[in-house]
Formats: sequence, C-alpha cells, structure tokens
Amino acid sequence: MDIMRRETLSFMLKFAFPAVIVGVILLPNISIAILKHSEHKFRSVEHPTLEERLVFSEIIDVPASKPVKVKLPKDVAKGLGLLSLEIKLPKSMKLIVNVSEVLNPPPPLEEFLLISVFDITFRDAETEEIMEPSGRIYFSVSKDFFESTKFDPKKVVMLKFRGDWIRLRTEMLGEDNESYYYVAETKSFSVFAIAVYRIASENCSECHPDVATEVSMSPYHNFNCTFCHPGMSRNVTCVQCHFDIGSFSAHKNFIEWAENNSLMMGSNEACIGCHTNAKIPIYNVTERTHLSFTFDMSELHGR
Repeated sequence: MDIMRRETLSFMLKFAFPAVIVGVILLPNISIAILKHSEHKFRSVEHPTLEERLVFSEIIDVPASKPVKVKLPKDVAKGLGLLSLEIKLPKSMKLIVNVSEVLNPPPPLEEFLLISVFDITFRDAETEEIMEPSGRIYFSVSKDFFESTKFDPKKVVMLKFRGDWIRLRTEMLGEDNESYYYVAETKSFSVFAIAVYRIASENCSECHPDVATEVSMSPYHNFNCTFCHPGMSRNVTCVQCHFDIGSFSAHKNFIEWAENNSLMMGSNEACIGCHTNAKIPIYNVTERTHLSFTFDMSELHGR
C-alpha cells in the first residue's frame, strides 16, 4: 500500500514540477500581453487615429548642436500657413521630415478657433526611429481671414496636441500687405494647429456704430464689448447682469412674454423694445416704483 502511494506521489510530482515551471514562465507573459492589448484598446479610444494627407517629405542633413532651417514649398505655405521649421539635435544625422495635413483634427478648446492643423514628424533616415528635436515653427495667417472674421491678429497662437491641446509660446514677427507672420517654440514635434482666440477685435464699432454710440451715452456700460460678448457670442441676455429688473412687474411681464412666445428669440427682445436707440431718461430713478408712459414705435423708425 505504501509502495503504491509513493509511486502515485512520484508520478504526480513528475508532472506537477514541469507544470509549475511552465506556469511561472508563461503566465506573466500572458498577463502582460492581455494588459498591453487592453492598454492599446484604451489608447485607441482616447486618441483616435487621425486621417492625414502627406504634403511634404524631404531628407535633410542635421549637424550636431546647430540649428537647421527647413523651408516649406509655396503651395504648403499657402495651404497650411506653414512657412519653415527650425530644428536642433545633439548629434549629427540624416533625418526624414514629413509634414501632413490633418483632415479630422481633435476638437479644439472652447476658446480657440482652429485655422489649420498639421502633423510634423522627424525620423532617422537609417533606422526609421522617431526623433524628437527641439525647434521653432514659422507660420503666417492671411489678412483676409481677419477681415472676414473680425478676430484680433494679436490673439493668434500655435497649439500642440499630445492627448490634449496645449498652448505654445508664440510671437508675432511682423506683417506685409497680405499676411501676419509668427513664430512658435516647441520642445518636440507632433500635431500642431494654428489657432486664434475667439475674441473679436475690440474695435467693434466698425460694424456696430449705432450700438457703440448708444452704449457710450450710458453712465453704466463703461466697458468694452467683449466683456459681455466674448467671441462675438449672442447668447448673453440682459437679465444676466440686470437680474433685479425681473422683480419689477412691468419688466417681468415683458420678459416672460418674450421667453414664452415662439416668435421671439428670447428675453432680450423684450429689453430692446425700449432700450435700443430709444433715449429714455430713466437713469435717475432711485427707488422701486411704477412708470407709466406712452411710446409709438413708428415714430422711432420714421413710419
């Protein structure tokens, strides 16, 4: 009986020991493979593949610790606003520089409008390894863009995407009859965007002289237009600042009517009925009271 037990135990040990060895070797690798697969899936969701179109590719010689400037062709400069690249590496080598237009860029931060988006990569010409030089990006934005949007050319920045958009140090270099010129500094290359803050030039009176005149006559609205209208927003309502007027019975009825009427855009339409181009001297009212007056809108519009 003891002999049979010893043979059975010996038989089990013969197979158990190799099984343990195999488990020690294989299980960690299987676990790592599973984790890598999961990580890849997570990253693919967080950073979706960008659709790109190659617009420039060239092999360049880079000396050690000396800046090298790569000038982009005129068609690339005109299409993307990208003029040239300046890079520097600690050792000399041949690099392949690729510039691609990004066709489905990541969504921008709310305060920015993307003008053009492109991907810049550098590879070792021999090993195909991605290199990370530091450098500068020279670019331009057409004056026609600012004429049509009324944005401020001084609010142009270069953004870099690596999981999130980050702002790079950007400087305006000058202008000519056609464009404004800029340079941005970067510690590595990736996906970039020429962008502008969604803040219109504060010279809003060029297009809205009547509003500017009216506001300038008010003793209370002594601030610029972008205080209430960042990025030329039309979503600001009068009652956001003048919240107390809702407690006056006359104003309250007007506001509720405008908000509930499907033909109206909102409460502002109640306010501008009396307070746009109608010089009603009620600024000196110091206590809550009811005002009664008759006003014919046809007189205002000359009808």
